[in-house]
Amino acid sequence: MLHFTFWEPVFIKNYRRMGGKKFPSESNEIIVRFIGYAEDVGHSCTFKVFNEETQEILYRSSLRKVDPTTDTLNIPPYDPKPFDDLDDERIEQVIQTRAMDDPSLRRTAMFSPDELIGRSFLMNHNPDGTRDRATILGYERDDDEVCEEELEEAMRDFNRGLEEARTRFRVKVGRTGLEEYVEWNDMCEFVEEQIQHEDKSWNFRKIIGHKRNLKPREAPKILILWESGEITYEPITLISQSEPYLVAEYARDSGIYASNTEKLFRKINQAKLKSYRDTPIYMFGVKVPRNHDQAVQFDDENGNTLWQDAEKKEIDQLFEYKVFDDRGHRRNAQVPEGYKKITLHMVYACKHDGRRKARVVAGGHLTDPPLESVYSGVVSLRGIRIIVFLSELNDLEVWQTDIGNAFLEAKTTEKVYVITGGEFGELKDHLFVIVGSLYGLKTSAKRFHEVLSDVLREMGFSPCPAEPDIWMRPMKPDGTVMSEEDLKKEDPEFTHEGVGRAIYGGYYEYIATYIDDLTIGSKNPQAIIDYLQDVAKFKLKGTEPINTLCSAPKKYIEKMEETYKRIYGHLPPEKRHPMEPNCHPELDTSDFCDEEDKRNYQSMVGAVQWAVSLGRIDINVHIMSLGSFRSQPRVGHLEMIKRLYGYLRKFKHATIRFRTRLPDTTDMDFTEYDWSRSPYADAKEEYPANIAKARGKAVQQVTYVDANLYHDMLSGKAVTALLHMLNQTPIDWFSKKQATVETATFGSENVAARTAIEQMKTIKYTLLYLGVPVIDRSILVGDNKSVVDCTSQPHSRLAKRHLMLSYHYVRDAIASGAEW
Repeated sequence: MLHFTFWEPVFIKNYRRMGGKKFPSESNEIIVRFIGYAEDVGHSCTFKVFNEETQEILYRSSLRKVDPTTDTLNIPPYDPKPFDDLDDERIEQVIQTRAMDDPSLRRTAMFSPDELIGRSFLMNHNPDGTRDRATILGYERDDDEVCEEELEEAMRDFNRGLEEARTRFRVKVGRTGLEEYVEWNDMCEFVEEQIQHEDKSWNFRKIIGHKRNLKPREAPKILILWESGEITYEPITLISQSEPYLVAEYARDSGIYASNTEKLFRKINQAKLKSYRDTPIYMFGVKVPRNHDQAVQFDDENGNTLWQDAEKKEIDQLFEYKVFDDRGHRRNAQVPEGYKKITLHMVYACKHDGRRKARVVAGGHLTDPPLESVYSGVVSLRGIRIIVFLSELNDLEVWQTDIGNAFLEAKTTEKVYVITGGEFGELKDHLFVIVGSLYGLKTSAKRFHEVLSDVLREMGFSPCPAEPDIWMRPMKPDGTVMSEEDLKKEDPEFTHEGVGRAIYGGYYEYIATYIDDLTIGSKNPQAIIDYLQDVAKFKLKGTEPINTLCSAPKKYIEKMEETYKRIYGHLPPEKRHPMEPNCHPELDTSDFCDEEDKRNYQSMVGAVQWAVSLGRIDINVHIMSLGSFRSQPRVGHLEMIKRLYGYLRKFKHATIRFRTRLPDTTDMDFTEYDWSRSPYADAKEEYPANIAKARGKAVQQVTYVDANLYHDMLSGKAVTALLHMLNQTPIDWFSKKQATVETATFGSENVAARTAIEQMKTIKYTLLYLGVPVIDRSILVGDNKSVVDCTSQPHSRLAKRHLMLSYHYVRDAIASGAEW
């Protein structure tokens, strides 16, 4: 135990150079100070040392004493008194597993150790900024005897068995093949956090820096960010040999070397393209193949057949659906007249639980443009919200389901064939005529849409004319489907104050379709599921009641936080306000973002816009303003979107609540005027002739409108903001800059009121086509009394001619009785 003394200089392996020696003159060791033995890291003889250069505490299982006669490095003098307080919490401790007795750091095992063998993951950053990818070679367990009390404590504290708590993994780090051990707790975190976003494009993403203040005779080095996530210093001479143009690009951009020749740019693009083709792809730490040959190669390297098994499962499924017509081997088969040859390729993926997936995709880009329309519609987000609202209103259950292998349910009309590859095994080089709607063909989506439409019509559903991908069918109060005879014989049963239409008994069931995803509103959704499975023979998955709609924004914001942390290394700082007071993005004059920041900005703006679609209406105007700068953002705009992320993080629980009771309007002043002696004397609201019979409970439409004059300080344009409510539930929202410049609030509010009336009519007609008993007069609420009086009183006059159309449009709607 006294082989080393406190603060004695000792040698350890140079952990900052995982690539080994680059030149014979360099050393693979560095000098540190011995400070003791580890108590909670490694085995019983793990040493604890201090790196004076980086101010870090390290843990090592191997040290070497200094030999003054042979060691030529500058050995610091032995001084038993350290110059710093080693107990200072600010001193970083490196390569230390997290404390196992800290409940806040508890991990729940999601993998068995055997499933992790062969996976790769990114290690933590090294002190010099580099980062290595490690491959899991195997694992071992501590076989020390453990008493029953310790076992119970481990089970209780860590929610896992002691076997996993004592498991550690042997990994190969970096390109040198050095082996280290990683504890189970750390391994779970590594694998979980490194998801598909890791690898998408080049072999190495870019050169991010170069080493400065070189020592005498030290070779110049550049810091490379690899697409696998690793960050390493590499000799510039070595990289220049293989990728000279990328080195030249970095030299040009960093100002070290200037060259704008067209030839250099062409060579740089060629290097990028070559690098893309060679890039490895990782998903959840698993290396994903690009083609069948790589799938076989990776299986051989991993000692299993997981990728080939995934290919076989996919191909067997295609044969089950009779997607192909096998015409025999290509040597003997005759190409059908009028058919065109295309290609097939496999798309591979690894799921979070380690399952391998493979999907056969047709090369539809090789086919001629079809003469027929290939459009296949989907339900709008507003349509989904309306269906959920009506289901809550009329006491229906809301379920969701997904049709598996949807496109394969249909047959294609395209005349194409393929020559099979090695993934088809014994059927390689066969001529297959494609008869099923395979993924990748131009008409596959439409063909499936036609199949699903036929099934829904057989069930008694019909499409809503206003939302063709919302299907509806009338139901009796006892839950049975109404026949054509029942519809002809029924009489109105109810009336409701303010609803001029007759209200019939029963209710409507609804199905909203988004390609192969179905949202069902029914009192007996299981009966619909049974029909789709047993009669239509669809293979459904993910069938369950929708219970996460209100929590969807929160879950999505948490995903946004994870993405932000991957980009910037930390979570966004929490903010109480989405923007600074009097913030005007259009007045920002900071530098333009570089290409990487530009991509990040565009991605972040898109993410926030989707959060708005999910219900975060409180930031609708803010993201509308920032979205105007996506083509060329500035650094200031990037800071603004980061602040918006911080605001969402602080208030992530905000969401929409579905409240179906009619709103209380007793405190509103509804003054009705006589329009009979005005130009609008004959105005009346027109209803479509083919609207569905009204069934269910009544709905009151309320819209809030506002305009922000001089919102854009450069163009002078105002912004229109709308919030549409059904009863007490927000159902749609809108924010956009106005097309014209207004010189007064009256003008901008008038323009906003016209936009509000247009959208209110659209929503109202949608409800009428869905068979909803809509109260005849919708309510438009604004905060500008001049606009309210001018548009709602017959004797008012308008002096500004350029507002005439908006003025008359709103007055006509009010005079007809359609709006208050």
